[in-house]
Amino acid sequence: MLPAPDYLQHQFRPDLQVLVGRWLRQPTEAELHTGYFRLLDVAETVGARLWLVDARRRDHASQQGTPWMMEHFLPLLPPRLGGPVYLAYLFMPAHLHELEHDAAVPPLTYFDGRTYHVERFTEEQAAMRWLAACQAQQAMPE
Repeated sequence: MLPAPDYLQHQFRPDLQVLVGRWLRQPTEAELHTGYFRLLDVAETVGARLWLVDARRRDHASQQGTPWMMEHFLPLLPPRLGGPVYLAYLFMPAHLHELEHDAAVPPLTYFDGRTYHVERFTEEQAAMRWLAACQAQQAMPE
């Protein structure tokens, strides 16, 4: 196992089936890519399709990485993880407000009909409730 980077912590919560990734500071573009691929590697190992991504210590995600995430990274998740993937992002309230008003960041409706789903939160409990609801919905027979 590689040593943990100084910009990202991750932990799989088997009790909740949630992979938690916490950005510890604003990453460089290379660190952003490496960090997300590290999360994907962990998710593949444990079979995690529910992710909590804590970006509260990052300050300008809207200017850094959005095109790469939307065009390259997010579409990789469902095939690599074997089904729909749910990502709950935690932001500071001011940062979330900026994201929601940034034309470079797609609205949440962008994810409608896709096999990867994103929701944005300012409170961890609300994010975990959403992930639990997504898990329950996936467990229901179709």
